[in-house]
Amino acid sequence: MALRTLRGRTASPPLEADDAENLQVASQLVALSGGSLKVALDGGQEQPFASLVLPAAQQVAVLVIDDNVDTLQLFQRYLEGTRYPFIGVRDPAQALELAKQLAPKIIVLDVMLPGMDGWELLGRLREHPVTRAIPVIVCSILLQERLALTLGAAGFLRKPVNRAALLAALDAQAERLLKGAR
Repeated sequence: MALRTLRGRTASPPLEADDAENLQVASQLVALSGGSLKVALDGGQEQPFASLVLPAAQQVAVLVIDDNVDTLQLFQRYLEGTRYPFIGVRDPAQALELAKQLAPKIIVLDVMLPGMDGWELLGRLREHPVTRAIPVIVCSILLQERLALTLGAAGFLRKPVNRAALLAALDAQAERLLKGAR
């Protein structure tokens, strides 16, 4: 609520107790997400000045390995507008080289691949020093979650996969990466 002054300009009334309490709660909520909220109420300004700083969502590159072009296109659409830049590849041998070269933060791996199946590729990813620590989410129509986890996968998704399930699996791995970096 603005007040009219004698000079024809507006000035803000002093903060009431409810306003101060609301600002304190807002500041605490912002701090929980790693940000800060500062409100300047003096300094010759006519209006309170608020400064809100929030951390940018860290980009987490995702390499999706699947021989099905439709699946790659679907996953690319699912990841548009998220913090997960999409890198898609159909060929398992090329995928291994890309993983070594680009060092994505997370890999989503189909099991039924031509030439080299996903299980063999998972083993090679686990053996190589550049890729061994990258979390791999096995994504398959086959019900082999236990095998995937036993062979070193960090997670498992059963096809068909919807956007919410994919993002939840990626979020879980990204959270683990963040905790491991602390």
